[in-house]
Amino acid sequence: MKMPSDITRKISERATAIARQLAPKKTGAGAAGLKPSSQEGEIGIHIPDDVIYMLYQNQGIQPRIMKELAGKTIPIRNPNGSISFRRATEDNIGKKKITSRNEKGQIITSRISWRYPGLKPKYFIEKSLQQATDEWTRSATGLDTMRMLDESEISYLMNILKGRE
Repeated sequence: MKMPSDITRKISERATAIARQLAPKKTGAGAAGLKPSSQEGEIGIHIPDDVIYMLYQNQGIQPRIMKELAGKTIPIRNPNGSISFRRATEDNIGKKKITSRNEKGQIITSRISWRYPGLKPKYFIEKSLQQATDEWTRSATGLDTMRMLDESEISYLMNILKGRE
């Protein structure tokens, strides 16, 4: 049974408001760009192309070696705010780089050059859709449920139960 479009629209709008609150924010533009998406029987949140990075914030990204940087000069922001430039070459991408040794010369720490560390999923879209649905379910009255059933594809059963047929 599909929920009527006016109900799915309300749930989607509420879910979008919740997602905007739960979404990670640096400037807030990504969260503000989220749009409600609904139709009969479906609720959702649309992530427009101009804020597609919100999809990656939601789903996460696996760590990887950034081979596409080969031959490019990359600006690196230092802790003090200044910018240094580093050149990524095929020779140094994905190679182990020693960052410190102990007094015996043994490697203490190392890292892999030009490796993106990944991003853990936040699942704020799913959480907001679930919360909005739960809120609607708790607030729906018996009359709301009857109206929804009357407007669904099982309306003929409702008519039989009410003695209209």
